[in-house]
Amino acid sequence: MQRPADATAVRAALAQRLRAAATVLLSEEFEPSANPAADAATILHALVGHVRSSDGTAATWLLLVAISGTFPDDATVRATRRRLELDTTADGMLWLLDLGLAELRATGAPLTEIDVVVDAVLVDVDFSSRNDLNTGIQRVVRSTVPIWEREHDITLVSWTASGAFRALGPDEEDRVLRWSGTRRPAPARGASAPRVIVPWQSVLVLPEVPGPDRCTALASLAEHSGTAVSAIGYDFIPVVSADLMPPVEPRRFVRYLTIIKHSRRVSGISASASAEFRGFVHMLPAQGLAGPEVSECTLPVEIPASAVAPPVGTARELPLVLVVGSHEPRKNHLAVLHASEVLWREGLKFRLEFIGGSSWASAGFDSVLRSLRRRGRPVSVGRGVTDNSLWKAYRAARFTVFPSLHEGFGLPVAESLAVGTPAITSNIGSMAQIAHEGGAIMIDPRDDEALASAMRLLLTDDERLAALTAEAHARPPRTWSDYARELWTQLVEKVEVSA
Repeated sequence: MQRPADATAVRAALAQRLRAAATVLLSEEFEPSANPAADAATILHALVGHVRSSDGTAATWLLLVAISGTFPDDATVRATRRRLELDTTADGMLWLLDLGLAELRATGAPLTEIDVVVDAVLVDVDFSSRNDLNTGIQRVVRSTVPIWEREHDITLVSWTASGAFRALGPDEEDRVLRWSGTRRPAPARGASAPRVIVPWQSVLVLPEVPGPDRCTALASLAEHSGTAVSAIGYDFIPVVSADLMPPVEPRRFVRYLTIIKHSRRVSGISASASAEFRGFVHMLPAQGLAGPEVSECTLPVEIPASAVAPPVGTARELPLVLVVGSHEPRKNHLAVLHASEVLWREGLKFRLEFIGGSSWASAGFDSVLRSLRRRGRPVSVGRGVTDNSLWKAYRAARFTVFPSLHEGFGLPVAESLAVGTPAITSNIGSMAQIAHEGGAIMIDPRDDEALASAMRLLLTDDERLAALTAEAHARPPRTWSDYARELWTQLVEKVEVSA
C-alpha cells in the first residue's frame, strides 16, 4: 500500500506547477515564498484572473494541467471555462483546488512537477519506446525519428501512468534511436512520479497511432492547448473496410479520428491513404471544423547490405513462391491457397511459404493449410522470423504474392521489388501505386482465376520473369533520409500555432 504523501510536499509540488504555468501565461513575476501554500494561493489567484479575462481555451487547458498534473479532456476544459466565467475568482480557485485534489488522488501522483516547453517540437513515441515489437508503424518510427534527432532539435516523449507526457528513459530512448532488436525490460509504470513535459505554442508530431486510452487527452490538447498537432496518416482500413477488421477496431479508430479532426497537418504514407484522410477532412465542415491540411509522403524501402547478396540455394530446390503478411481476412491468403492448389493439380512444381503471424479470424486459413499439408502439398508457414531471414526469403523467392483487399501502403510489395524480386499484387489503392513503377503484375484481388493465371505465368515464363526482374532493379531508389526530410517539411515547417 502506497504511503500518503507529505502535505507540505504536495503543496510545494502544486506551487511548482502553478509557477511553471505562470511563467508563460503572465507577464508579472512572483517572489518565491517559504510557505508553499501561500505561494500556490498567490499564483493561483493571478492565474484564475488571467483565465477569466482571456479569450479562447488555451490558458484554461494549461491551468488545468498545472492544477492536476495531467492532460485534461475536452469536457473538463469546457466545464472549467464556464465555471470560471460565472464564479468569483475566490470561488473559482476553490473549485479548481477540489478538482485538482480529486484528480491527484485518482492518479496517485500528488508530487508531480511540470516543465513547460515553448516553441518546441515534441514527438510522441510512446509505443515504440516501451515495446520490442518492430512491425510496420514501429519500423517507420525507428527509421525516421533518429534522422530527425540528428538534424533537428526535438523532444521525444512517452506517457505517464496518470496521463501526461514525460521524457524517455535510457532503454526507451535506445529502442527508438538505436534499435538493435535486443529485448529490454519494459519500464514499470507508476514506480515514480516523473516530471511532466507540457507543450505550449509548440508542435506535437504523432508518428504512431495513439492507443485508445490516450485519444481523449490528445484530442483535447489538439483542440484547446494552442499546440499544433501533426500526424502520419497510415490508413482508414478500420472504417473503410470495417467488415475485414475485428469488431473493436472501428470503435478504436473513431476515437483516433477525434485527434485528427483537430490536428493541423496529416501526411499520408501513400496516395490512397492521403485520399482517405482528405475524404474525412471534407466531411468536417458539417461540424464547423476546417480539419488538417493533408499531404502525401510515400514510404521508402531501404534494404540492408545482407539482402543484396545472392541467395544460397540448389538447382534441385523447387521454385519458392513467397507470401508475407499476417493471416487475416483482408490479406486474402485463402485466395492464394486456392490458386496454388489449382496450379499444383495442373502439375506445376513449386513450394509456397507464408511468413507472418496468425491474426483475428485466421481459423479458416489454418484449416485449409492443414488440409493441403495432409495431401502432401509443399506449403509452410514461418512465424517469428527475423528481419535477416525475411530479407533472405525475399531474395530466394522466384516471386512474391500480395493480393490484399485494402492496405495503407503494402510494404511486402515494396520490399520484394526493392531486392529485385517480382511481385503479384492488387490493382487497387497503394499497391497499384507501388506496382506502377515496374516489376509487378497487378490483378483484381477478388478474381481467383486472375490470381492463378498470374502465378502460372511467372512459374512458367522465364522471359516474362526476367523482364519484371529488370524492371524491379530499375525502380528509382528512395531512402529513409529522403522520407524523413520530406516528412519534416510537411509536418513541422511553417506550422502555425495558437497564441
